[in-house]
Amino acid sequence: MNDDLKTFRFRITKYTIIIAIIIAGCSIPVLGVDVPFLCGLLAGMLVSIASFIILFAISAMVLTTGNKWMASFGYLMRLPVYGIVFYAAIKTGGVVAGMGCLIGFITTNFAMIYVHGIKAKFSVGNKKGE
Repeated sequence: MNDDLKTFRFRITKYTIIIAIIIAGCSIPVLGVDVPFLCGLLAGMLVSIASFIILFAISAMVLTTGNKWMASFGYLMRLPVYGIVFYAAIKTGGVVAGMGCLIGFITTNFAMIYVHGIKAKFSVGNKKGE
């Protein structure tokens, strides 16, 4: 795998974790130290990172082999994991854990928006671009 792609994957993973920590910190004044919410957030974030890594690997495989069906297989492999983890969060921690899990699912999306949208826009004059 190309070093630039590894750097990209690492940056998105790093910012996903940072965003989840910020969300957890912001939830404490509102919910208090709500362990089910924090566990749901953690579970959702971990599934989101794992899904991103699987998506990344399958995309690289599709580009190198040209087998377009791998993309569908990857989607069908990742989708049930989201459903199972969400169901488990609701069954074990209730609605609050389910909401934390859903928020955790989108932390990777927030990280991509930050790295390639907000941060990139503010670092236009930066030669390095980071």
